[in-house]
Amino acid sequence: MNEPNQQRRQTFDISWLLLIAISTVVVGSIGLLQFNVLYTEGEVPEALYRLLVFVTLGLVFTGFYRRIVAAWLVVSLGGALLLWQAYQTRKWAMIHEDIVSVIRFAEDTKTKTGRYPMSLQGYTFKRQWVKSHIYSFGPNEGDGFGITYFMNDPGTSYWYSSKTGFGYYPD
Repeated sequence: MNEPNQQRRQTFDISWLLLIAISTVVVGSIGLLQFNVLYTEGEVPEALYRLLVFVTLGLVFTGFYRRIVAAWLVVSLGGALLLWQAYQTRKWAMIHEDIVSVIRFAEDTKTKTGRYPMSLQGYTFKRQWVKSHIYSFGPNEGDGFGITYFMNDPGTSYWYSSKTGFGYYPD
């Protein structure tokens, strides 16, 4: 009586169509997020991320052994990459939101006093941890100001200049 159930469990597998659909959604999602990796992590991690996207895509070939195993491998690795990069993109957005508020603060101060503030002493951060990501803030030569900040690695920096706008320097 147990033999038919045991045999059915051993032979259960998903269809190729389902495996390809799962892989398309997962690999497509992480493939699109690879463009954010340059801005959230830098050039070197972007190369590693691209390699892992191709490895995830290559895991589909495990389907020739067992398609259910291939689906689990694609979902596991792809899901981990998706969660990691979604978290990094969220962190970048939170830092950028505070930076935009700092720029508004500086512009408002210039409007009220006629000059940009020398420091961020009068500014209240939305998220206090963003303060530790700012390298420098202050007036530039001429009639402008600038702010330099980073996200994860101090070697990958972002900046804003009232003269040129936003900039980015990858590692």
